[in-house]
Amino acid sequence: MVVSHEVDDRGLAELRRPRDDLVSEVVVGRDRFTLDHGPFHSWERTLQVDGGRDGTHRVVETITYRTAVAVWRPLFALPLRWAVRARRVPWWAPPDRLDARATRVLCLLACVQVVDGYLGTVITQTITFASDEFGRGDTAQGVTLAVVRLGIVVALGVVALADRRGRRRLLVATALAAVAATALGALSPGLWFLGSTQLLARGLTMGVGILIGVFAAEELPRGSRAYGVSVLALCAALGAGMAVWVLPVADLDPRGWRAVYLVPVVAIPGLVAVGRRLPESLRYTANIGSEQAVLNGNIGGRRKVEGYRLLCWPSPRSSCWYSPPRPVSSRTTS
Repeated sequence: MVVSHEVDDRGLAELRRPRDDLVSEVVVGRDRFTLDHGPFHSWERTLQVDGGRDGTHRVVETITYRTAVAVWRPLFALPLRWAVRARRVPWWAPPDRLDARATRVLCLLACVQVVDGYLGTVITQTITFASDEFGRGDTAQGVTLAVVRLGIVVALGVVALADRRGRRRLLVATALAAVAATALGALSPGLWFLGSTQLLARGLTMGVGILIGVFAAEELPRGSRAYGVSVLALCAALGAGMAVWVLPVADLDPRGWRAVYLVPVVAIPGLVAVGRRLPESLRYTANIGSEQAVLNGNIGGRRKVEGYRLLCWPSPRSSCWYSPPRPVSSRTTS
């Protein structure tokens, strides 16, 4: 990015001052600044000053940077460019400035959260279609959805391993298992089989949501954790909305609803890529081999419960509440 300025002595002094807005700079030479702290992998700003006779200066400001927003870079390209040019903190930025690691972790978790939101919505969107194919009524639908809610037991089993196996490895493995269990539902010979696969899939999905909340709480600065949870909730809503986007396929054929369960398979390469790029939680890494971490296991458990409550409250596909089946014309996401 190249920006031209015509400024007086006061304006020149301002340009030569290290920035402390969206990014924090440090001086590395005359009219040259580099990254001190901010959501960038790299940052460099240089000034080329030509003095005028009337007390004005023509300044060519050159800024090169590489953001840490991972696959979300196209979404943030213009907003970041405007914020960098304006030299102020944008309204959409977190209260506490994130560094490159925290930004990367939040963006990667957001990718997993989109998949998680989709997986948590498919059964409530397709239960009526499946019941029509299998010739079952409203009672069978209600029983199936009630049984699926028992997946919370699976979720508790997943998060119980988080303090022993690590957040990153368990998060990715659980997400992949949830995709596989959901895809298996496409082969259902009956409503009982679909309910069984969804019991497992929804339990794993809830476990992923809890682990994402714990991971975010451990990586984000104290003043930006609520911001992080809000971003993740929006991503869950995006994933849930994607399930609704695909739903018209179910109207094309009596068995068309099965395609909705196969769509998450395309996310497997992305989840594997996230697993390779996502670092282990700093909190977990610091506590590896610590006897105190074992003694304080109840604290970790309480953190998981808090993360679950924070994530499920705003999530449109939350499994905290039971929603009875509704007619085809008024299906909603639970």
